[in-house]
Amino acid sequence: MRKGEKLLKSLHCFCGMGGDSDGFALEGFDVTGIDIVDAPKMLGYKHRFIHADMLTLHGEDFRGYDVIWGSPPCRDFTILNDKHGTKTAWKILKDPEKGMKLVTAFLSFVEQAQPRFWIMENVFGLEKYLPNPSMKAQLGYKKHVFYGNFPLFSMPKIRKFKIRDSCGWDKKAHWKRSKIPLTCGRAFAKACKEQLSVSFSMQGCLNV
Repeated sequence: MRKGEKLLKSLHCFCGMGGDSDGFALEGFDVTGIDIVDAPKMLGYKHRFIHADMLTLHGEDFRGYDVIWGSPPCRDFTILNDKHGTKTAWKILKDPEKGMKLVTAFLSFVEQAQPRFWIMENVFGLEKYLPNPSMKAQLGYKKHVFYGNFPLFSMPKIRKFKIRDSCGWDKKAHWKRSKIPLTCGRAFAKACKEQLSVSFSMQGCLNV
């Protein structure tokens, strides 16, 4: 960070293995992750970490973040369970009502925290369960869709991720399958950083 520049902060809810967090860190953001599991110990999460259940947190306690990213679990909305029932890594049938509790909690959290930008990543199957019919995905890439008020940009080409070749079917396979590609996380971070920099420059001119 150059002298005089504002330190940008991002909060990553349901952070998991931290593909999006890694991308934001590479773009100079001060990164903090939150998850109900011990992500640093279990999944190798590399950044500042809060071990907590999102259902118990209040957004008012997390004001001051420039960007808040959330990846609520997608298992209750994915088409994998439609095709394969319980014979998948999920091992349970999907329950959209249960899954929506975490989605709703995240959306409320964002409303209370009031970040400049927010991003929610999930699967295409989520949209039909969202309580607000006007809420549409702003960006989609392969199995990922992104909701929020983030700056729109062109997603760079991302190398196809082959779960079987990269990690087999070990205990972490479903985490690795849902991990945000680093290129994707970094593209979001760059777009947000550029827009935030423009806003801060304009604000500085107005204050002169």
